[in-house]
Amino acid sequence: MKTPRILAIALITITAVSACKKDKMTVICDGSSPTYTSRIKAIINSNCTSSGCHPSYSTYAGLAGILGNGQFEREVLTNQSMPKNGNLSADELSKIKCWIENGHPEN
Repeated sequence: MKTPRILAIALITITAVSACKKDKMTVICDGSSPTYTSRIKAIINSNCTSSGCHPSYSTYAGLAGILGNGQFEREVLTNQSMPKNGNLSADELSKIKCWIENGHPEN
């Protein structure tokens, strides 16, 4: 019977994938006051503009929707699931945290 074998393979795959998840960092604002233009744009351009998995985040206007609905904060800081093909450093996460806490100013 193939069903037990398929279930065993599925269980092994799920276990392997979940074991590969990175540990989430505790993100604390370092007290800085970054703006999109002064610091955040460079982080986003380095990590979020070439994936092809979402709309263009290469401009402040392109981020407006996910900033307003909390998706950016949830995916980048809380879930730490973005960017998909890389990890942000503790310094980059801290700058983003400060930026969001300060109302994500553009300039």
